[in-house]
Amino acid sequence: KDIIRGLLDFSRQRKPDMTVCDVNSLLQGCVSLVEDQALFLNIDMRKEWDPNLPTAVIDPSQIERVFMNIIINAAEAMEGSGTLTLGTRFDPLEQDIVIDITDTGPGIAEENLEKVFDPFFTTKDVGHGTGLGLAISYGIVTKHSGSITLLSEEGIGTTFSIRLPISLEPVMEGV
Repeated sequence: KDIIRGLLDFSRQRKPDMTVCDVNSLLQGCVSLVEDQALFLNIDMRKEWDPNLPTAVIDPSQIERVFMNIIINAAEAMEGSGTLTLGTRFDPLEQDIVIDITDTGPGIAEENLEKVFDPFFTTKDVGHGTGLGLAISYGIVTKHSGSITLLSEEGIGTTFSIRLPISLEPVMEGV
């Protein structure tokens, strides 16, 4: 059932419903949804948010899905214990917002770095993931004319960086 739902979500990604949004507030909403769940009770959640972050023109529900997917993946990778840092900043040169989600988990093996955004790629045990979450997240971010990248070092942790443009013009060209 989960695989079929994931396939449908992956194949029917809808066009973003763009609106002006405060990314810090959106991230706070994600933290509020997960912080009391058992998986997060022993995770130190650090917020390093730019208080002067400009608003972005995004589909909040779709971007929230991206944030939640990466946050939950990070908590699972840390097996419910470690530090999860959520950072935001504005890149004036590129005119975009950068969201960094960093965990202190085991990191991603070098041979898997190129595959993490591929549909059906997962390192989770059978029954604990379809391998579609990051592929869907990648699709959502690119439909927003943004980018998503990662840096990972085995034994140190992983950082996912999401870049979202603040203006509507680049978004409309990419949709």
